[in-house]
Amino acid sequence: MIRIFLPVILGLLIFSYGCNVINPVEKIPTYLKIDSFQFVNADPAKTGTASHKITSAWVYYNNQTVGVFDLPATIPIIADQPGQIQVIPGITLSGLSSFQTRYDFYTVDTFSITPSPGNIIPHNFKTQYAQVATFPWIENFDSGSPFIKVNSGNTNDTSITKTTDPDKVFEGTGSGYIYLTSAKPNCENINTTDIPILKGNASYLELNYKCNVDFVVGLQTTQSNGVIQFEYIIGLKATDKWNKVYIGLRDFVEKYNTPKFRVMIKSTLPSGQSDGYVLLDNLKVVSY
Repeated sequence: MIRIFLPVILGLLIFSYGCNVINPVEKIPTYLKIDSFQFVNADPAKTGTASHKITSAWVYYNNQTVGVFDLPATIPIIADQPGQIQVIPGITLSGLSSFQTRYDFYTVDTFSITPSPGNIIPHNFKTQYAQVATFPWIENFDSGSPFIKVNSGNTNDTSITKTTDPDKVFEGTGSGYIYLTSAKPNCENINTTDIPILKGNASYLELNYKCNVDFVVGLQTTQSNGVIQFEYIIGLKATDKWNKVYIGLRDFVEKYNTPKFRVMIKSTLPSGQSDGYVLLDNLKVVSY
């Protein structure tokens, strides 16, 4: 009997050991829970509004990639000893929800953890503008509107004006206001001062907006030979709630060997609609 069953028993032991090698016991992760980031506005005179729209987190543990997570998120960290966490804020590039990118103008939240398998480690996630960020243009409409018509003689065009109506102001004392009617169904405006943006540097236009008609945002530049070049680089859909968008400027800036640009805003009243509006606030160019 022993001779008959001993090979079977040995086989079972080897099989059991082999299964454990192939399917080792899984480690229980420690978790981080990120609902949102607290934005620290350390120098509002320099950086402008604290408004932000951080939509993702790029997470590293001891300089090793954990992953990219849409917020809010509960993030598993496989750790068996104390280590360092780095969380880089991410944004939706040019309003494209499927295109998340690290926003390197926001600081990395770095902190240490001690593993607690199965548990969520509490942490208040914070960020602010990085020291390397520069702000060549900030417009909050508190002192008026810096925009004029692209074609001053076009009687069908309206202008971007300042509104102080509390129901229309995002924050501060004013917001930019486009009001379209059947008599003035179009708006194509440009800001009045050149904005220095260096070629080769990452740069973004941040802005808050609310509208019941679509509008587009673009850039204009004048080349050394006097030729004016412009391009509308993003279209934004109507939204009945204030939204924030980060518009990438680098591609347009790379096309032209010019150091200065202006921002253009354009909107048209849809057919069959008697009136419409676009509200703007906190336009700022952020670069290196």
